[in-house]
Amino acid sequence: MASQAQSPLRAQLARALAAFFVCFAILLPSTAPASAIENLRKYAGIVVDAKSGQVLYEEGADSKRYPASVAKVMTLYVLFQELEAGNLSLSTKMTVSRHAASAVPTKLGLRAGATITVEDAIKSLVTLSANDMARVIAEHISGTESKFAERMTATARALGMRNTTYRNASGLPDGGQITTVRDQAILGIAVYQHFPRYYEYFQTRSFRYGGKTFGNHNRVLGYMNAVDGIKTGYINAAGSNLLTAARKDNRHIVVVAFGFNSAASRDQKVRELVANYLPKGRRGDYLQTAMIPLPGRQGGGATMVAQSAKPVYVTPAPLPGFRLAQLVAANGAQPAPTVVTAGLAPAAAPAPAPMPADLALQPAVQAANVLAAPTQAPQQAYPAEDVIGAWLSETYSLGAPPSALGQTAPSAPLVPPVETGDGQPIDLMTSGSISVSENQPAAGGWVVQIGAAPSEESARGLLNDATGKLGVLTDFRPYVERFEKNGQIFYRARFAGFGDRDDATNVCNQLKQQNLSCLAMQS
Repeated sequence: MASQAQSPLRAQLARALAAFFVCFAILLPSTAPASAIENLRKYAGIVVDAKSGQVLYEEGADSKRYPASVAKVMTLYVLFQELEAGNLSLSTKMTVSRHAASAVPTKLGLRAGATITVEDAIKSLVTLSANDMARVIAEHISGTESKFAERMTATARALGMRNTTYRNASGLPDGGQITTVRDQAILGIAVYQHFPRYYEYFQTRSFRYGGKTFGNHNRVLGYMNAVDGIKTGYINAAGSNLLTAARKDNRHIVVVAFGFNSAASRDQKVRELVANYLPKGRRGDYLQTAMIPLPGRQGGGATMVAQSAKPVYVTPAPLPGFRLAQLVAANGAQPAPTVVTAGLAPAAAPAPAPMPADLALQPAVQAANVLAAPTQAPQQAYPAEDVIGAWLSETYSLGAPPSALGQTAPSAPLVPPVETGDGQPIDLMTSGSISVSENQPAAGGWVVQIGAAPSEESARGLLNDATGKLGVLTDFRPYVERFEKNGQIFYRARFAGFGDRDDATNVCNQLKQQNLSCLAMQS
């Protein structure tokens, strides 16, 4: 009798277990990628002087880590590109999809079909770290989050973040979404260099929306009256992460610290790094002009924005030069491959007038700052492996040092840009060119340009220095070419005598291995 009484209970238990295993089998494919990722909760940190690019401290700087919500800095970087190119405005309304609304907390919690402005979405990311709003931004810009992640990765490559791959816009767990603290330091410097007008959003202490007030997750914000917010992050496999910056007493450092067991231990370490290394940062001017074309202009490959009947293309901002050259070279960064969309030709995205170079520099610094632009369109004149030919099209100055904390403002041009009758800026880097050397090659020949200087003597010094570092240059003809920019005379330092593009590119690659800039181009 007892065994008969137990039979129904056993049957019910068996049915329950069978149902559990069926549900587990159904859910397993969707949960495995998040739960099966390797545990990388190990400390890695770096401190970089943002004014010189010098690494002041590093530990495990090139070890693979998961970015967690620090990935949202790249999400915002791409969004800032769209704002800068004029494809979006801060008041543009974005619609919440079902996919966005289904994001797991932390989230703002808007329902599918609701709308939110770009500015509110930005604030929700930097304070609340809203995963649903990261998806909203991604879908609005690229159509799907996966396509947006491809653009994030392409942009990372163009910035020199060689060891970073993005799989989503929020930083939610994905075993394929990896980075290094060195790469994140590059991003931390670039987002300030490229978008000073939007950088102040990272300092937002609180955000009010829908009758609620959301405080910033970053408890180090404002430490020593110096620390900017930028972004925290946490997933179980990564631990607590932070990408931040400190600016005080005319100094500017970027600090990245990943892999802590708690936010408190992370914050304590970051405070120690700031206190120890901010006083060691460079005072005074940035060194000085980072050679960065405006986002939306020539760079590491055009990316289509699928939001209108007529495709709009935005180009990832290119690898920062000069100030970040050594930091980027440390991870062996290569240029981003050009993104090609079948049947569609990239068109230049609108961009503001360029900032001309700071003309009040010492000749040695100016020589590195005033690199000339290519004389032909880069998609025609430069091979894919020619980094400089792909990135350098215009020269910009960061202008004055950054404003006080909380008052970040865009750098103003030191000289008004010159425009043609239709309002388009003139490329003064190639206009008004006058040869001052009988060695100048015939038009159409390939040359390698290593820089430009404010005097002929300085330009010849660049040629001699390059020849001393790379003996193969003795086989080619050095010459100096004079050109005018904003009423000032400068001199390009070039080598001629290359048989074809491949010869010029090969020498350029050797120059880059010597940490020298170069530009392979047709004369």
